[in-house]
Amino acid sequence: MRLRTFTGQTLASVMADVRRELGPDAVIITSGDAPNGGVEVRAAAERGAVAPSGETTTTALERRDRARQKERGDAADGINRIARALCWHEVSETAAEALIESAVNLEDGEATATLARALDQRYGVHPVEADPGRPILLAGAPGVGKSSAMAKLAARAVQQGVSPLLISADMRAGAPEQMAAYANALNLEFESVEGPRELQSVLSRRPAGPVLIDSPGINPFELDDLDDLTDLAHAADAEIIAVCEAGATAGDAEDAAALLASAGAGRAIITKLDAARRRGALIAIGEAGIAFAHISASPFIGAGLAPATALRIARALLEDDSWEDGV
Repeated sequence: MRLRTFTGQTLASVMADVRRELGPDAVIITSGDAPNGGVEVRAAAERGAVAPSGETTTTALERRDRARQKERGDAADGINRIARALCWHEVSETAAEALIESAVNLEDGEATATLARALDQRYGVHPVEADPGRPILLAGAPGVGKSSAMAKLAARAVQQGVSPLLISADMRAGAPEQMAAYANALNLEFESVEGPRELQSVLSRRPAGPVLIDSPGINPFELDDLDDLTDLAHAADAEIIAVCEAGATAGDAEDAAALLASAGAGRAIITKLDAARRRGALIAIGEAGIAFAHISASPFIGAGLAPATALRIARALLEDDSWEDGV
């Protein structure tokens, strides 16, 4: 594939340049305002594509390579599919260009595998261990699914023979009761606390063992909320794990994840994948410098939480209808 950036005063003139330089089969990856005014379009085309004039740049070596790629399933079609998917999911231009360039270098004829390898090169994956060695505190905006994500982590731990203590630091009406119900269903110990001091007191009385803490919902764009979050994490000596919605806009997801990272979050659980159509938030969270931990693709506590591997993320972006937990 060839990647080119075109600029001009109008979209019509830029598109004419794209067709003239890359041919009629060029794929438009991104379009928008140029830094110095006018229009900017990022486009890609298969190497050796024939321009409208009939001129070709294909060498004998390129023709041989293309024949080999055809035998492996037509790599160019795979790259085009990746480019279209990233555009559909509204992945940022910077991330899309980086992933496509990696995919071009890695192309092996199968889009999902190629994108997975490109994702693996760019982002980290670190699932939450059954016994992480220190308390885990889940943080995020109200309604993102922190409580259900925590219950799913607890269920996974129980399946692996580990019994974590569940703590609710969220004092909203009904929140402690909901977490207590999860704990009762899993036959786990539960505590409800108000603030850092009470949390510290509860943990000081507990023998060593895994602890999962549900924090109050915060606005990550409010510095006071971030300060409260860090105070709570400090009191428990806890690792902050961000909880983010798959259906959030990519820009908001990246900004929120970056702010949670500034508060100490190093990993993220992505929720509500099954309810999201455009999933650029998946990539935006990685762009914020946070490693992927898990993806939640089901409302049921006993299922739907899977390690956020590069292959699962690639499938979520390319194969929406075929997502299955545990695949």
